[in-house]
Amino acid sequence: MAINFPDSPNTDDTFTEGSTTWQYDGTSWNIVTASSSVVIPTIPNGFSTVAVSGQDNIVAESTTDTLNVVAGTNITITTDSSTDSLTINATAAGGSGEANQNAFSNIAVGGQNTVAADTTTDTVTLVGSNGITITTNDSTDTITFTGPGETSNFSGLTDVNSAALTVDKVYLPAITMLDVTNNGSSSYRFDQYGNTDNPTIYAINGTTIAFNLGTLTATHPFLIQDFAAQNFNDGLVHVSNNGIVSTGASAQGKSEGVLYWKIPSNQSGSFRYQCSLHGSMVGNISVKNFVSI
Repeated sequence: MAINFPDSPNTDDTFTEGSTTWQYDGTSWNIVTASSSVVIPTIPNGFSTVAVSGQDNIVAESTTDTLNVVAGTNITITTDSSTDSLTINATAAGGSGEANQNAFSNIAVGGQNTVAADTTTDTVTLVGSNGITITTNDSTDTITFTGPGETSNFSGLTDVNSAALTVDKVYLPAITMLDVTNNGSSSYRFDQYGNTDNPTIYAINGTTIAFNLGTLTATHPFLIQDFAAQNFNDGLVHVSNNGIVSTGASAQGKSEGVLYWKIPSNQSGSFRYQCSLHGSMVGNISVKNFVSI
């Protein structure tokens, strides 16, 4: 009687008919004797299908089929047989900057050398000099450059040093120089006006009046304002005791050195002085029109 063995068997498959069992050795079917044992191979757990969303499924065609992992653009793949690991790394496109990020590899300034990034993680350092300060804020990702305003340097003179003066006292000729002091934090005082608190100061347009702030005993930033309490910057020149010169708005709010006010010839009427930290330290400046005197 013919025996109908299975079609396309795998190695070690078994077939039983009646009380007789055969085992396939990869070429032919052999009867398993009474003393023989049937070897049933252990098949490990594994995925027969690899699925990627939007892509064709990869299906194993046999128990010994091999899945090949291929590196695409800007991808490197490394394997380690000792740890049974496979590592996939992304590399930056174009060889500079970070992946998927626009970045400048060169910083060019007219008339200067170009600053070029040496590596993808290179750092450019910004340096402030000549009165420029640089501050950063990592929470807002901002860099702020702050300048000193219009400044220059006025060096000391031999006669000034011999007289134990500092250059701020002789920077400009003034019709008068008032030594400014403070009565605590309640008022300003000026030497030519005695012990009067916050006196009215009188001046003439077209002339220069000087305020010696070096006689203050505490920090009381000195402002010149119009009568509407808005800072008035025209004609202001501040000289620190080491010769740093600031003009306009940059001359406001100083507590040392000398503040010169070159009063414009087209200005007259009521102005005021004010401490930016203490509201009670305020007084009038009455500017007379030279033509009317």
